[in-house]
Amino acid sequence: MRLAIVCLCALLAGCAGNDCARSPFELGQRDGMLGANQTERLAASCGGSFDAARYVEGYRETFSRRPPPVGD
Repeated sequence: MRLAIVCLCALLAGCAGNDCARSPFELGQRDGMLGANQTERLAASCGGSFDAARYVEGYRETFSRRPPPVGD
């Protein structure tokens, strides 16, 4: 399971250029579902155009709906 998360994070890290053009709220929703908070990475990649508060709103919305981990 940890390997899958590491691979997913590596994959997402390679997509930063495309992420800057997307809605921070939608990015937060995507990352919240995955449980991968990337606020700092996106803020560094996108600079002043990134709305971290909006990202966190989206992240919290979907993270709270995630099912609990199985088998941990």
